[in-house]
Amino acid sequence: MVKSLKVKCIVTGKESLFSGDYLKKKIQEYISVENLEKLYISRDVKTLFKRGYGVPEIRNILNISEDIVSPEESIITQLEEKHKTNSLKVPTINENLSSFTYNKSDPEVEFFINKYIIKV
Repeated sequence: MVKSLKVKCIVTGKESLFSGDYLKKKIQEYISVENLEKLYISRDVKTLFKRGYGVPEIRNILNISEDIVSPEESIITQLEEKHKTNSLKVPTINENLSSFTYNKSDPEVEFFINKYIIKV
């Protein structure tokens, strides 16, 4: 049995390190170590799937580089069947601005947007 395992999310390329009981839980969830390595998706991706988004939308929302290869269509279908719901959540203007400001803005611009546009 493997003591620890570093696995990449197949949608984002983000690496996660699992060990101990949590690794055992993940292996049981994915049935085998091979499936875990082949089909693992991060918590962020799983949450967005549950909100009804597809892989292209998730990659766009999380600002995933085009350099990271998207999973094969058969794997995407498998993931969508397992995790996706039919209730597509339409993001509000505040959610769009928030994700933009926290990723790319200068502190002064972020302050302005938060104070005068979002009114946090």
